Amino acid sequence: MNETERLSRLRHDLSNPLSALLAEIQLLLLNESQIDPETLESLREMEALAIRMRGMLREI
Repeated sequence: MNETERLSRLRHDLSNPLSALLAEIQLLLLNESQIDPETLESLREMEALAIRMRGMLREI
């Protein structure tokens, strides 16, 4: 397997669980009125980090 193929596989292998994680976070945020402020802040931070990671993976 050459370097390009390995990077492509790595991107794919990391993107799948990251997408699932981001989807779960965003589902939780749909009910933000029921979430305490501290948890809401944590979820928003996790969402921002997941989006950032997704962007980094797209650049590989």
